[in-house]
Amino acid sequence: MIRLLFLLFGLVLSAAQCEADIDPTFSKLDGRWKLYKIGVGYPPPNGPTELVPTEKETLEIDAKERTLIRKVNGVVTESTKIEIGNHPKSSPNPRLALVFLESKTYSFLRIDETKGEISLYQKCPLEAELADGGTFYYKKQ
Repeated sequence: MIRLLFLLFGLVLSAAQCEADIDPTFSKLDGRWKLYKIGVGYPPPNGPTELVPTEKETLEIDAKERTLIRKVNGVVTESTKIEIGNHPKSSPNPRLALVFLESKTYSFLRIDETKGEISLYQKCPLEAELADGGTFYYKKQ
């Protein structure tokens, strides 16, 4: 009986440790996000600075598993492991970014907890830096 109690205690302790291993930034990303606007990087003269998405896009982020699933009109278009880090590594001023491991790309990441939104800059290959990309804004669902 005592062995069983120690085993149960060990399992509970292990489960609690797993929960504690979730990075706080990842926990802010956990859940389902819906694309609601696109910021135009450098709009043409008299052109729009924001666009309304023409397709329904969602991100499903699992903070514990560190995965992202992108769906467009309900169809999975991307499924990848993700990391968070500062990029590009070679820059003197790296910024917070979400790294998509399968495609070896990243997007600058901004989290606005007060608005319940995240924004992702246009994807870019690792170690490169984009200067003229769009920004994609997602609301927490």
